[in-house]
Amino acid sequence: MPAPLSILKFSGVIDVRSIRKPFQTIRKAASSGRDIQIDLSGVTEIDMTFVQLIEAARRSAAQAGTAISLAKPATGMVLETLQRAGFLTDPPDARTRFWTGQGQAAS
Repeated sequence: MPAPLSILKFSGVIDVRSIRKPFQTIRKAASSGRDIQIDLSGVTEIDMTFVQLIEAARRSAAQAGTAISLAKPATGMVLETLQRAGFLTDPPDARTRFWTGQGQAAS
């Protein structure tokens, strides 16, 4: 039986002014020791603050023996922000595969 999964759904604008709540939500979920799945389908606008938060959480989870995945590959505003920041220009690595859904198990 698979381990329990914490599903976090984010929506609206997530930027430097509103990052506190997503930070607390991810931190609380990470402390449970469960794998985390993040649903960004309701996000209408982000800045690099949120991308950096998820990247830091993804790396910390890997060190703790848990995993963070996206419910669906990045699209829309999230994908645009990643592209503008140059996150997807390097040869495919763990970060690129995370955001684009390449190599993730089907849910």
